[in-house]
Amino acid sequence: MEPRLSARIAERVKTHPASPRERNRAVFLALLPEIRQALDEGWSVITIWRTLHAEQKVTFSYQAFRLYVNKLILTPARARPTSPSLPREPGSAKGTTGFTFNPVPNKEELI
Repeated sequence: MEPRLSARIAERVKTHPASPRERNRAVFLALLPEIRQALDEGWSVITIWRTLHAEQKVTFSYQAFRLYVNKLILTPARARPTSPSLPREPGSAKGTTGFTFNPVPNKEELI
């Protein structure tokens, strides 16, 4: 069985000239399961980076490592909208949410 595409890309980047950004991303993606497991076990991002850097598995900066963690691990875990929401018109069948300005004050709501 052929290795996963991610593994093949990581191998190609190691053997062929690539920009530092591509190479760093490939290294991070190759280590992604280990990094995700360490985060799940409660280790801090800086501790993980220091360990991988000391082992010379990552040679890029902590700032770049942190950006990869945020973008590839933490952000996908949050719910991201798939498409921008369009503003609804007042009185539409779906209803509206939020604030609606009424220029005439309601005396019962005033303090």
